Amino acid sequence: MPKLNRSARPARSVTAMVALRARLLHQLARRPTWARVETQLAELLRSRLAAEPPSLRRIDLETPPAILAQIVRYEAVHEIRGLADLRRRLAEDRRCYALFTDALPGQPLAFIEVALTRGVCGDVSSLLDTESSVLPSATCDCAMFYSISSCHQGLRGIPFGNLLIRLVVERLQLEMPWLRTFATVSPVPGFREWITNLAKRQGGSLLEAVNALNDERWPDEAPMSKRLERALLPLCASYLLAAKRGDEPLDPVARFHLGNGAVLDQIHWLGDRTIAGFKRSAGIVANYLYDLPTVDRNRETFAYTHQVIAAPRVAQLAGPIYSSL
Repeated sequence: MPKLNRSARPARSVTAMVALRARLLHQLARRPTWARVETQLAELLRSRLAAEPPSLRRIDLETPPAILAQIVRYEAVHEIRGLADLRRRLAEDRRCYALFTDALPGQPLAFIEVALTRGVCGDVSSLLDTESSVLPSATCDCAMFYSISSCHQGLRGIPFGNLLIRLVVERLQLEMPWLRTFATVSPVPGFREWITNLAKRQGGSLLEAVNALNDERWPDEAPMSKRLERALLPLCASYLLAAKRGDEPLDPVARFHLGNGAVLDQIHWLGDRTIAGFKRSAGIVANYLYDLPTVDRNRETFAYTHQVIAAPRVAQLAGPIYSSL
C-alpha cells in the first residue's frame, strides 16, 4: 500500500500528493484496500489548499506558453482546435480565468471560459466559431460561462467550482459594471444515455426517435429535426427536473450549477452542433442563470432539499411528462 510522505518540502509535497492520489483513484476499483489512504490524502489536500486559498488569474495571449499548453490540454468541455481557436477564445469579447496556488507553481487548478454577448446565448456553436466577429466588450451586457475544467485528476472531488465562479463574477463586475446577466450555456451530458435507456423500455415512437439520432443527416433535414425537437426537448426538460441519482439530479452539470446557487432557466434545441454535443445530448444545451441576489439562498435550498430550482417555462416545457417520471 502507498505511504504518505509528510516530511517533504511544502510545494513538492503537494505535487507528490496530487500525483499519488491520481494513482490511487485510477486503481481504486481493483485495490479497494487503498480507499483509507485515498481518503486521508484527500483530507490532507483539502487542508493544505484551505490554508492557502487559490488566487484568480486571467489567461490571455501574454500568459506563458507552458500554461497556455495546459489550458489546451485540460479543456474538458469543448476541445480547443489549434492556435486560431485558442486566439479566438482569448479575444476582446472572451475571458478565461484560472485558479492558481503557490503549492503547485505554474499549474492551474481549474479554469473557466467566458463569452461576452449581447443577450443570453443559447447556441454554444456560435461561441466556438473561430470566424465569428469580435464584439467590443463595452457593447455586451451578458457574461456567458461556456466551459469549466479541472486540471488535476488527483484533486478530483476537492471543489473549486464555487470559488472560481464567485471570483470571476466579482472580477467581471469590477472591470465591466455594465454587465447585467451572468449565465451559462451548458452541455447536458447525461441526456442521450438516459433517453436511450428510456426508449429501450418504452419502445414505440420514442424508440423510433432515438434511433433516428443515429442518422448523421438529421440535424440538416428540417422536417426530421422539427419532429425530434417536439419529441425530445420536453423529455430533456423532464430529465433535468426529475431524473435522480439518489436525492440529487442525475445530470452532473445540473448538480454542479444548482449546487452553486444557479437557476435552470432555459433549454435550447441544437445549441451544440459539435460531434460531442450530439453524442452527449442530441445537441441540446441549457442555460443556468446566476441571479446574484438569490444565489446564496438558492445554494442553501438545494443543499437541504435537493430541489431543482427552475424557471416556470422549463416546467411548462416538460408538461405532464415531468409529473409521470
